[in-house]
Amino acid sequence: MATSSSIRIVEDGFAVLPANVNLNAAASGTFVATGLVLALPRAGTYHLDATVRAFLGTMTTGEGAYIVARLYDVTAAAVVPDSEVLAHQLTVTAGTSGTLLNWNRTAPIQVRYTVPGARTIRLEAARFTQSGTTDSASVVSDGNGRTTLRYERVA
Repeated sequence: MATSSSIRIVEDGFAVLPANVNLNAAASGTFVATGLVLALPRAGTYHLDATVRAFLGTMTTGEGAYIVARLYDVTAAAVVPDSEVLAHQLTVTAGTSGTLLNWNRTAPIQVRYTVPGARTIRLEAARFTQSGTTDSASVVSDGNGRTTLRYERVA
């Protein structure tokens, strides 16, 4: 017979990025809300996990750029501590003529987050251009790889 102390009620949530997000439209270093959002239902400690698929492309040499993704607590208007990840980096330093490079990468975010009440959490990303010009920079989700966000309440 199960006792009340052996019963664990799992609270969790999962979402997939609803549409690809163009980071090239924003200025370098500007975080963009991706549209991937989850609602934490109540106070507690949560494991937050994200899988971020990022894309960078250039047609020039001398390019240096990267994409950073993070979780943002919309309710508290603050970045979720320790949630920042380098999702993708592209550096083209050799060559004398234009080169077409398109790179995809996927990066995980895994953090433990304690909140005093219900919260809304969203995935944000920014492109940082150090040199040259990116032709494309985006966070994507399709049949070749998904960008996702998940929570599980653990306490």
